[in-house]
Amino acid sequence: MKFPLPAMRRGASFAVALALLIVPVPAQRPAPKPAAPAANTTSPPQTPAAEQSPSATFDTLLSADAYGIYAEVRAVGRNAASQEIVQLLAPLSLEKGSAPDDWLKLYEFAKSHADELMSARLMIAAMPARAGLPEMLLAVEMPSVEEARKFVPELRRVVTANVAPPSKPAPDATTTAVNATPDDASNTTRRRGRRRGGRATAGSSAGENTTDAARAKQTPPPQVQIKRAGSLIALSDTNFTFKELRGADRPLLVNEPGFQAARTRFSTDTLFVYFNTLHMTNSSKQRREAYEKEHERQMELARIEAEKQGEEVNSNLPYGANMHPPSDANANFSVTPGGNMNSSNANVAVSPEDETPPPPPEESPEPTPSPKSEKELEEERRLEQSRRFAQTVGSLVFGGGAGSSEGWPESIGVGASLDGDALVVRGLFVSQSAEQPMRPIPFLPVLLSGPAVPTEATRVLPADTDISVSVSLDLPQMYDYLASLMKIADLTVTSEEGQPAFGEQLAAFEKTNNFRIREELLATLGNEIAVGVPGNLFLGRGIARTNGDGSAPPPQSGPIVVVALNDREGLQKLLPRVLASVGFAGATEQGIVEKHGEVEVLTFSNGTLAFIDRFLVGAPDAAAMRRITNAYNSGETLGNSESFRASTRWQSKQSIGQLYVSNALLKGLLGEVTRYAADIDDPAMRAYLVSLDPEPGALTHLVTRESDGLMHELRLPKNLLSLFTASTLVGQKLAAMHLNEGMAQISLQMIHTSQETFKKAEGRYGTLEEIEPSKSLKDESSHYSMTRAEGYEIKISVSGDTFTATATPTGYPKQGRRSFYIDQTGSLRGADTGGKPATASAPVIQEP
Repeated sequence: MKFPLPAMRRGASFAVALALLIVPVPAQRPAPKPAAPAANTTSPPQTPAAEQSPSATFDTLLSADAYGIYAEVRAVGRNAASQEIVQLLAPLSLEKGSAPDDWLKLYEFAKSHADELMSARLMIAAMPARAGLPEMLLAVEMPSVEEARKFVPELRRVVTANVAPPSKPAPDATTTAVNATPDDASNTTRRRGRRRGGRATAGSSAGENTTDAARAKQTPPPQVQIKRAGSLIALSDTNFTFKELRGADRPLLVNEPGFQAARTRFSTDTLFVYFNTLHMTNSSKQRREAYEKEHERQMELARIEAEKQGEEVNSNLPYGANMHPPSDANANFSVTPGGNMNSSNANVAVSPEDETPPPPPEESPEPTPSPKSEKELEEERRLEQSRRFAQTVGSLVFGGGAGSSEGWPESIGVGASLDGDALVVRGLFVSQSAEQPMRPIPFLPVLLSGPAVPTEATRVLPADTDISVSVSLDLPQMYDYLASLMKIADLTVTSEEGQPAFGEQLAAFEKTNNFRIREELLATLGNEIAVGVPGNLFLGRGIARTNGDGSAPPPQSGPIVVVALNDREGLQKLLPRVLASVGFAGATEQGIVEKHGEVEVLTFSNGTLAFIDRFLVGAPDAAAMRRITNAYNSGETLGNSESFRASTRWQSKQSIGQLYVSNALLKGLLGEVTRYAADIDDPAMRAYLVSLDPEPGALTHLVTRESDGLMHELRLPKNLLSLFTASTLVGQKLAAMHLNEGMAQISLQMIHTSQETFKKAEGRYGTLEEIEPSKSLKDESSHYSMTRAEGYEIKISVSGDTFTATATPTGYPKQGRRSFYIDQTGSLRGADTGGKPATASAPVIQEP
């Protein structure tokens, strides 16, 4: 298989990305112009030409404005051969196609040369911010000049063997397969001389060069440039010089403050990546301008060609689009010198002498629309104004305006390394100045970070919360920011005469509802805001859990919102007016409807609120609130659960943001991949699945405020990565069986829907033949059917006001392992019954 590397396939885990510990080859580009041939010598030079210029290092290679993305991998050989990396990447070789062959070959190359690359560093630069630089540059820094010289031929060998040449040879291709530095060219000449008896003459070298040139014209060279300067080896897909990369009188990248701060912070990490958002924006701008120029050039060529053919040019056509004359094939066309084209159903020719062209064909007049009433016109104006206002506000809130970089830090540094049983990824959002507000999510500039606070909302969320997100926000500052955006929107959106500005609308709102938002409402609220999300929102069903007494807890109905309070009593007095102002009916002046232990609960038509400790808690309904209050009163909260405490033990006590994703949810998303081991024929893959721990572990993330910016730290359990890879392998191996099971489930759900429709019309449930759509109404192109599913037998049983439908695999276990069951309740059940029909006792896998 040849490079360039194919796109990452679905399901390839982050472990695959660690294959970049070796040297990937960038995409091909047109063949470069040949370099001048090296001068022939009869004896080795005393000082190699490559060493006459100053040696380059990572610190002196690039100017600060060269690239937008810089990545550095430390100790390439040691990490490629480490047992942890080997264990993570080993499964990828179990199933062909689970990872690109090129990546695996390169990883094996790095592993087999671990000794030479033991302390070597790999650098990758992308998104050039200056014109004339390669799209991607790779460099390897060896421990010494001698080791770099020895490594170049081996690197050239693997590149030559794996880089696909262009389909057509370049007309002037006279270079060798991979460009070499002058001292490498001299070494090549000496080797040829030794093969001819230990003597290299000028004539023989010239003959060899001529032969090489002829061979190059027949076999085009791979498009990879390899150059060495001292202990540094650089690769690119286009010709380059170290002088161009460094630039003339330009500051170095290592002297950029943001780069210094990030690189120092992640100096011990295996992988370091640096993003300069300003340079990335410039790179995107250059690409866009180049695209526009190319588009204009293509359109000009198309226009010239169209004039020759007597056609019109559509400026909206993509590159290379064929342009066709009008559909009337019987018309003749004649183009005047001015380029005007005329056509009709008759044979018409227009010459320069024709002063009066034939009249155009008569067209039937279009009907005149009825005039709109003043009320309709007013409604249209109102809707258009609302649309423009919403569009402007959305652009400002979510991005600071079109083309704005507000919210994004000047630069971002990322470090990654394996630490114990987790892959740790840290990101430093470097702040531009001490006065600049901190934004935990760059693409949401409206969110402004508050002070570091203890994460206490988990003391209120139930223990079985699957996703917990907590963040400290500066609500008054956010209010001021939003108010400024609204003022900008007032200037941007043309208001109708008499339409009040935002400030006037806000003042009227506060006067009508008798409270002030910033001075009264926000003053009662604290900084911490948290959201708890149940897993069934992602899985479509609840995660199997039991209470301490063995009973099943009630299903979670929706997200839970928790807001810290500064003034609980003040908010209790203010809350009825606030709720009434936003249309929440049923709130009383007293505010308290009932008490659950120490919890005060307020229930109204649109939801439920409760005052728990120093928090205001919102739930979608009364049942969800009872579940929350019962968990709090019994001490079964997320903050008290052992699984949460164990997975977040590494975190500091105070932060400005925290994310927790439970082991139960991740296990449900990945599926119990280990249970599929019996279905796998491959002994190696089956043994790998059996060896895995089925528990992935919890995913955790923390945001803290540092002196030089915001620090994001994400911890991914290594077992989660292994299970993710295993899930991909199983999905590929058992794709046909899983497809059959999925189709059987869809068939049963269609049966339930049809039965409900049939009963409303007929007053009873029907047989399979009765509820199946007639052939005249059935969509023959549909991939789904109630009566058949590949590898499954579907049966229906009707008895009075009940019915049951089953889907049983006919080729157990190859065509399907699980049997499925559904009845009038709509709950879809399924289990591995050994090929027998499922019953009502099977576990629920999909709620109605």
